[in-house]
Amino acid sequence: MVDEQDELRQSTARRLSAIECDVAVIKSNYATKEDIARIETQIARMETRMVKWVIGALAGSLVAAVGTAINMAKLFAG
Repeated sequence: MVDEQDELRQSTARRLSAIECDVAVIKSNYATKEDIARIETQIARMETRMVKWVIGALAGSLVAAVGTAINMAKLFAG
């Protein structure tokens, strides 16, 4: 009876140790609310920068197209 109790204690201690290790790994890898908030802020900034780049690229394309059209008109009108 004592051997069975001792085995049960040892088995329980091993399992508890394994659970403690698993919880430590989980805690070291999960994201906090602050982590998520920081990432959301970075994403918002990147979206703003991307919109600015797209608008700039469209404006540049428009200027190039208008310039080409004007030069073509001058070429054929003159």
